[in-house]
Amino acid sequence: MELFKTERLCVCYLENNDLELFYDMQSNLNVMQFVKPPMNLEESKKELNRFIGYYHNPKINFNIWAVKEQHSNLFIGICGFYENSKKEIEIAYRLREQFWRKGYGREIARGLIQYCFEETTLEVLRAYVRAGNTGSIQILKQEMEYQYKLIQREEEEHIYELRKEDWLTKR
Repeated sequence: MELFKTERLCVCYLENNDLELFYDMQSNLNVMQFVKPPMNLEESKKELNRFIGYYHNPKINFNIWAVKEQHSNLFIGICGFYENSKKEIEIAYRLREQFWRKGYGREIARGLIQYCFEETTLEVLRAYVRAGNTGSIQILKQEMEYQYKLIQREEEEHIYELRKEDWLTKR
C-alpha cells in the first residue's frame, strides 16, 4: 500500500518479498557504517520481519517503510519515523549504495518531512546523524535546523530538529 510519493519515488509498506534487496542494503559495509554492523541474511530477515510486525502493533510508534523508484518499482531503501529512547520522534532513511548521489536522499527526506507534518499529528521531528556521515549531514542541513553535537561512547552525533510551525513558514 502506497503511503506517499515524491517526484521519482514511492513509499509503501515493507513486504517479505523485499528481503533480497533489503539484505543487499543491510549487508553493505558502506551503507551500514554509520548505523550498525552489516547484517547477514538471517539477521536481515529478522529485522525486516520486525519492521513489518510493528505495522500491526498500535502500542509501538515505529514506522519504517520501503522506498521504491516509481518508474521501475525497484526497492532502493527505507525511510520512516519512530519514537526513540528519549521519547522523541526521529526520522530515518537509508538507501542502497548504488542509489547514492542521485538526489534521492534529499528527495526522500523532504517527502518524509512533508508526510509527517501533513498526514500525521506530529509537531516536532528530530534526526541524529554520526559526524562522518557527510551525505546525510548535507541533506539535514538543508531540511532541518542544527541543534547540538552529542558525544557518547566515543561517537559524535549531530542532532537536527524541525518544528511543524517552522516548516510551514519555510515552504
